[in-house]
Amino acid sequence: MAERRTLSFATLDRVMPDVDQLLEGHETVGNWSLGQICNHLATAITASVDGIPIRAPWIYRKTIGVMARRRLFQSGRMATGFQLPAQYCPKPGLDARAEAEALRATLRYYAGFQEPLAMHPLFGWLTRDQWDRLHVIHCAHHLSFARPQGER
Repeated sequence: MAERRTLSFATLDRVMPDVDQLLEGHETVGNWSLGQICNHLATAITASVDGIPIRAPWIYRKTIGVMARRRLFQSGRMATGFQLPAQYCPKPGLDARAEAEALRATLRYYAGFQEPLAMHPLFGWLTRDQWDRLHVIHCAHHLSFARPQGER
């Protein structure tokens, strides 16, 4: 089985060209399809604007959240194997093209939104630059599990 790609995005406007390339042909090397990946990313980006209904207790946001945010932003990488609550996992069988277009629309929605953005459930309040950085890291993490066809 092929390995994950090493992937990073400098800005959010680099995400959709990568997704468009994947739509031309790809293989996934993780548990989710490209449609599920795009759906999850769109959901996360929308949540940074519209809000997230769960929130870690204040003490966790001020301790664990601060340390986790610092580590994430310094490394530029997300850890694998984090188990999302079932209600935040995308359903199987999603159409990759339709979900990619939904992600494209979500990125436009996010780009056009003015602050204040929503509170992150663990990291607390983030600036626009911090949300942007979190989203590019998150997008690179999940899209690294999809490889363009023929790439080894």
